[in-house]
Amino acid sequence: QATVGVATRGHCGPSVPSALAAAMQRACVGLVPRLAGCLAGTHGRCQHQAACLGARARVLRGLAAGAADPPGGKGGGSSSSGSHIHFADQGSDDVAPSSRSLGRAAVVKEPWKESESRSDLREAHGMPERARGSALHTGPDLTANQVVEALNSTDMESYPRLQKPFVDRLWLDVKAGNGGNPAPNVNRSPTLKGSGYGGHGGAVYLKATHLIESYLDIPQTVKALPGGDGAGTHRGKNSKDFCLQVPVGTIVRQRVYSGERTSEGRRIYLPQFRYQFLRSGDTWVAAKGGIGGVGPQSFKKRDSRRGTAGERAKLELELRLLNDCALVGMPNAGKTSLLAAMSRSHTRIGPEEFSTTRPHVGVIRYRDRLEIRVCDLPGVKRGAHADKDMGRRILRHTYRARALAIVIDVARGDRPESDTLEEVEMLREEACRYDPLNREKPWMVVGTKCDALHRDALFHLDSLHFRLRARHGHEVPVVGTSARFGLGLTRLVQSIRRLIFPESLEAVRRVPGETVDDMLPGVLHGPYRGHLPSL
Repeated sequence: QATVGVATRGHCGPSVPSALAAAMQRACVGLVPRLAGCLAGTHGRCQHQAACLGARARVLRGLAAGAADPPGGKGGGSSSSGSHIHFADQGSDDVAPSSRSLGRAAVVKEPWKESESRSDLREAHGMPERARGSALHTGPDLTANQVVEALNSTDMESYPRLQKPFVDRLWLDVKAGNGGNPAPNVNRSPTLKGSGYGGHGGAVYLKATHLIESYLDIPQTVKALPGGDGAGTHRGKNSKDFCLQVPVGTIVRQRVYSGERTSEGRRIYLPQFRYQFLRSGDTWVAAKGGIGGVGPQSFKKRDSRRGTAGERAKLELELRLLNDCALVGMPNAGKTSLLAAMSRSHTRIGPEEFSTTRPHVGVIRYRDRLEIRVCDLPGVKRGAHADKDMGRRILRHTYRARALAIVIDVARGDRPESDTLEEVEMLREEACRYDPLNREKPWMVVGTKCDALHRDALFHLDSLHFRLRARHGHEVPVVGTSARFGLGLTRLVQSIRRLIFPESLEAVRRVPGETVDDMLPGVLHGPYRGHLPSL
């Protein structure tokens, strides 16, 4: 349509060769019916949309190639070097009569006039400044290093993922219900009925469940209901027990008064171990309820008693997450991205340090239905065993791990600030100094961000592998990964499985056998045609 409006009305001017104008006119003869259908409302589902756009692009390239006059120069028409396609309204004077039936027409206008008209239109309609289209800036092509650097530095999340607050240590005061009292001046009945009996108080139970991940929603004061008193012709009603649900992996300690006080006069309590929950559904009685009172057998004996008081306890709850492998590393080492790539655990991933403020657990499911729980811990720095930057609260969750995975960033460039081997040994030493049992656990090293080849990631990874083998005298598993592109994840999950279950057999797909149906059975034993020995 643009070419018809230009070539048939002679708007090309002397700057466009006649041969080009004729070629443009011939190319547009077959496109006019198709464009009529497009402008009639079928443009979104037109079969010739690609052909129309391609023809228009070829026409514009031809106009740009044949242009010679600058804007405002001599020539019969508008300059083709700055030509721009503009769709005018049906009542415009610039529309050719032949194209007015199509509803719109395309004419070639000067770009400076068009920008002025667009600015006037924007001011008339009150359009904001951000509605302006930005110009396309061209320049020299980026090098490979610049492209990779831009991809690694400007990567952002597609949607925000917020972290729910996490509480893994809590002081708890529990109080069971008191027993009810019998009705006054009433003898107890041999049938255990009547108002001569008081109800029992409710007890406080702790029950483990996998539906709770922390102590965030657990109240610090728990009190069960007391038993009912006997009244009328009915005995006192027994109160229901209070069941408090806690996450699996909880360690319960009772705070016992030591008999000493601080300089401010506050009591000093010492924790004593009572119970730990390792399976979902386990229950433990934290405080027993009081026993209901009974009336006298007769008024002369006076053997009645009142209801007893319920137990009271001060507890300390500590959560140590159940996991098979713990990811220990420096801040911003790529632990959260690695866990999100291996499992379905999706948490906030940020470029800043300490973006992970709480531990997260992801589950890796294998083909033979084996499940391994991997725990992503916040960043650990030097001095974590002495509770620097809450290091002891972080390393607390390595207690139940069967293996440790030291995660380091191997994309350090040609002049790294710290050595990879020193960082690995520092992280393992911090975990072992916090808990000496970690020294007996198997461990491995995971190198992240191996896709950043411009930062010598593979060189640092290979150097770390050979130096670890020379330092420890045995083969320490070192796996290079890229959570962004999914590189090395299969080898990583297999290495974690062999590290935790070294004697288990891994499921391997069988090689499918080829069936041969065209081979018919023949004679099994034919006549012997060899040399016969003489007698």
